[in-house]
Amino acid sequence: MHPRIPLLLAVACCLCACHKAPPADNRPPPTEEQLLTTDVRSLASRAETLLEAQHRLVWVFWTEGRHVDVSGTYAGQEDLFTLDNIRKLDRLRQLTQDPREVRALTALHSHFAGEYLSHALAEHNDASANLEASLTFTLDGKELRYRDLERLLANERSGNRRKALYAAATPALERLNQTLRRKEEEAEKRVKELGFPSYEAFGSELRQADLGKLSVLAEEILQATQAPYRVVMERLAQRELNLAFKDITRADIPRLFRSREVEDAFPKGVSLKKAHETLAGMKLDLSTQKNVEIDERDLPKKNSRPLALAVRVPEDVRVSFKPGSGVLHQARVLHEFGHALHAAFTAETRFELARLGNPTVGEAYSSLFEDLLEDPVWLEEHAGLSGEERAKYLATSSAHKLYLIRHAAGRLLYQLELHRRADVDPRELYREIMSRTDDIPMTAEDTARYLVDQEDFFQSADSFRAWFLAGQIQAQLKARFGPSWWHSPEAGEFLKTLWAKGNALSAREVAQAIGEPGIEPDVLLLRLGTTLQVPIRLDMKSEDAVSAPGPEGAPSVATPQPEGSTNAPAAGPGQ
Repeated sequence: MHPRIPLLLAVACCLCACHKAPPADNRPPPTEEQLLTTDVRSLASRAETLLEAQHRLVWVFWTEGRHVDVSGTYAGQEDLFTLDNIRKLDRLRQLTQDPREVRALTALHSHFAGEYLSHALAEHNDASANLEASLTFTLDGKELRYRDLERLLANERSGNRRKALYAAATPALERLNQTLRRKEEEAEKRVKELGFPSYEAFGSELRQADLGKLSVLAEEILQATQAPYRVVMERLAQRELNLAFKDITRADIPRLFRSREVEDAFPKGVSLKKAHETLAGMKLDLSTQKNVEIDERDLPKKNSRPLALAVRVPEDVRVSFKPGSGVLHQARVLHEFGHALHAAFTAETRFELARLGNPTVGEAYSSLFEDLLEDPVWLEEHAGLSGEERAKYLATSSAHKLYLIRHAAGRLLYQLELHRRADVDPRELYREIMSRTDDIPMTAEDTARYLVDQEDFFQSADSFRAWFLAGQIQAQLKARFGPSWWHSPEAGEFLKTLWAKGNALSAREVAQAIGEPGIEPDVLLLRLGTTLQVPIRLDMKSEDAVSAPGPEGAPSVATPQPEGSTNAPAAGPGQ
């Protein structure tokens, strides 16, 4: 063999063994939307894990009274709730066409923005909470806690003593007002950092409502209920306080609505039993649900208020219960059962749509069960109330609901005007709107509460829609399954189909799912008017006033705006 042949063969073998060059990758590079989707999925997963860890700690604190460090869960998460990530979420929302995906992104965006604000305002929130907890006032040489004022007023028989308590507590508010004023200023600044042109614009996204249209409804409710409200409050003031309505003050309000005559109908230890019995007729039993834990331990440091906590939806839902007595305790138990049922029967698997989003729908389900305390059939069956005793209680509870609806309307109007008019005197604005709302003249002591009576980002928008939607669901249940609808297994199935959607349906869509054109207050106001024997009628169709504008699922864009811009972002998924 020629001496060069082995070498040539070796070279040939080597060449054959070498890999061929890979073919050119002709795939297009990932789009901006694809890259953002990958990032956002990671952000959502981290947020879900963090929220679950925090709720586990809250559960320990609530049920055992042990100190927990929820703030410590943010260690190592400093890069999560940032302005850059919030802008990523908003940018992806702008690029997304699918309405369901837009809704999920809107819910996640609101959560991230809320966490950002919570962190930014933490110092102010802690200062106001600690101050309110420590505030005291002195009357007749006795030191009293400010946070006990409502209870003291409700239990005090003497009108003069109630006025003295109210007046003595007022000076302590000035320190609290200073802290709240600084918090408001910081919130306005931080909302602009998030890219919203105004406090109201952020509130519109957070509440998923057109607050301008909702204010129209608030104004109409005040006008339509003004005369009936005066009649009802006159009766109640005469009966409960032996005073003319024109002579009562805000110090009398807690006492006015105290339902003393029915407290014995709800003795200690029976509230959980009544709640279970109510569900039994619908073939619903939270105690046998594998994904629900009901903690009935009567521990010394356990919080006395019931609490439903969705640690992970729907796999891990918990209810904390401590035996209590009275109609208020029973109402709270049923309210929390409503939350637990909604979470436990959710079939939605998307974290953003099962857990996050505007709370109006969830609050409507809770109000539905809480409102059983105003149902004459349920009261006779579960509390033995009938005749004059029941009528007096229902007159009080329905009057209180009417008062709350009007008060929420006034709060909403006050806060909208406050944030729209930079030059307005907040005390005078509060005096003007709330004196008309409550139909009680404002004193200097009343106006001192102009900051304490404020809500963060227009919470009354949620209360409005939840109360009205709950009233519509109740009316549908009665029409379909009878006056005692809680005895119908079909009613249970009907509700489970709604709960299965989690928060994926807006409040308007839930109304439509039960056969209503949209959210309308007429049903609830008709019920209250019938119970109170005063006609209440709205002249406008209010669906547009309580529904967000635009198509369902339209994005709520919060891109940076030029300084001084007045264009609020469009409201989102119509929640």
